[in-house]
Amino acid sequence: MRPEAPTPVAHTRPHHRSWFAPLALALAALTTPALTGCETTAEKSARLEEAALARARTTHSSTVPAAFAPSSKLHVTQTALVHGLEGWAVVVTVRNDSAGAQLGAPISIVVHGAGGSSLYTNAEGGLSRSLTTLPLIPAHGEATWVDDQVQVSGTPSGVTAKVGEGMAVKKAPRALTVSSRPPVAEPGGGEGVAGKVVNRTGVEQRELVVSAVARRAGRVVGAGRAVLSTLAAGATSPFQIFFTGSAKGARVEVGAPPP
Repeated sequence: MRPEAPTPVAHTRPHHRSWFAPLALALAALTTPALTGCETTAEKSARLEEAALARARTTHSSTVPAAFAPSSKLHVTQTALVHGLEGWAVVVTVRNDSAGAQLGAPISIVVHGAGGSSLYTNAEGGLSRSLTTLPLIPAHGEATWVDDQVQVSGTPSGVTAKVGEGMAVKKAPRALTVSSRPPVAEPGGGEGVAGKVVNRTGVEQRELVVSAVARRAGRVVGAGRAVLSTLAAGATSPFQIFFTGSAKGARVEVGAPPP
């Protein structure tokens, strides 16, 4: 592996375990891991497994199928709509009840208006993979997915979500390490959170999404995400997320599951 310069961040505004980690009170000092001149058999095996998983991700469907059956293993546990200065965001939390990790499960959302009409859906095509599929969900774990690109005319009354079957994988890759500062007010209004993410998976990550969700008394009150086009193995990159909604007085969780 060779260290690379941090990848520029593309900002977007607008017993269960989770890929999300509680917000750190201070930004940890993160550096690119030191390189060693040798690699153990176990390290090589893990690297090869993660490389194979990365190849599988690139060949898995990146669009929402026209129709798919709900998964028997993945279940939506929470949906939320939050409104901000520049639009709406949808937050969906999904639980994996199976004994194996699930990769790239399709997710379909519909934002409803008065009378149950459809104001927005992510099944219309032309969206990035991160807005149509779930990242890797660990066995007996959870993943929280954010779509902060929701543009609607009128006032939404609610959102429904459906998750299809993903691709079963025997072993989840090593998680990426995320560290972040407490949210701060942004010029012109709104709030944001910044931090760093370290790729410890052993393979390059593409279209890596760092998501932030703010909850107050269990209710989602704000959400946002930043997208890194690439993050090399062992590399560190800064990120900045602008919230749709608010994080004031809320508990903020930031995470970056492998895409």
